[in-house]
Amino acid sequence: PRQGLAWVHFKVRCIFQLLGAALLLFPALRVLGPDPAFAQNVNAAPMLVLGACAFASPLYAGPAARGAVLSWLGRLGTTAAEREAAVVSTLCGLGRQSDGSLLRKAGLSFRVISFDRLRSDDFVPGGGGGDADKRAEKAALGDCDAFVSHAWLDNAAAKWQALERWAKAFQQERGRPPTLWVDVVSIDQSAVAESLACLPIFLAGCESLLVLGGPVYTSRLWCIMEIFTFLSITTDLSRVTIVPLKGGGRRSAAELDTLSAFSRFSVEQATCALDTDRENILSVIQSSYGTYDDFDRAVRGLFAERLDPNAVPSRSASSYRAPSGADASRRTASELGWPMV
Repeated sequence: PRQGLAWVHFKVRCIFQLLGAALLLFPALRVLGPDPAFAQNVNAAPMLVLGACAFASPLYAGPAARGAVLSWLGRLGTTAAEREAAVVSTLCGLGRQSDGSLLRKAGLSFRVISFDRLRSDDFVPGGGGGDADKRAEKAALGDCDAFVSHAWLDNAAAKWQALERWAKAFQQERGRPPTLWVDVVSIDQSAVAESLACLPIFLAGCESLLVLGGPVYTSRLWCIMEIFTFLSITTDLSRVTIVPLKGGGRRSAAELDTLSAFSRFSVEQATCALDTDRENILSVIQSSYGTYDDFDRAVRGLFAERLDPNAVPSRSASSYRAPSGADASRRTASELGWPMV
């Protein structure tokens, strides 16, 4: 649908340019040809103005202009909370279930795990000893310190080391190990599809977003969707921590690759397994930000500001401005009307 709409826009712009060229050429050729007096005709000037406007239409009807109009229309007659809820609702709609049904399921299936119960092999595909999901505990939406966002194709040992460093700093500051939402232990393995449909609600129910960023991370669209969702529900960047993955040495090749991937981030280059999911996610991002370039800049800015290997989420406000105009206060699960378990 997204490519189809872009093709329609392209054809319409071409038609307007051809029409504009005709309106510009007709008076000129008529004056230079058989009817020089046409220059004094009352219709000549309006035709030239209309032709110039039509010919120049790509300048004011391009992707950037359309994005600005789309973003403005999305803000008309809605509050910040309504726009936040709409983003989460739209993303949840990718699971093709009703909002009410997903909210109930999310409230009943939200599970977290204390860091001291995690194991390093939990981040190895097929690891965890078969009991990974049994070590998580039910919690109320909003009662989780961090949603852990990572790409499975990034190095498992490096991800564990990054999480371990962050958790140690967290415990030193708070006096307890952090509670985490981690996909391999928090998703009900007997109902994976239903749990994935609730993913945006799970993310919104966590106090902070912890990104274990490796070279692969920015190329996975579901990972970027998690960042997009979090940016849509909060303006406080102090709630986001990005921990770059490290290898051996002071500045490893893996870390340099990670920093390079972050600085060159483009959402249109990100992929996921299903083309339909990719189209749907990109459409939601475009409708919220107007253009992909605006979203790319927001994400690169986030990477630059919150890339800190030793950071612990604080409660101080940041200057980030969300695309939907959301206010800076944190909205808890209860404020958004989510079920508490």
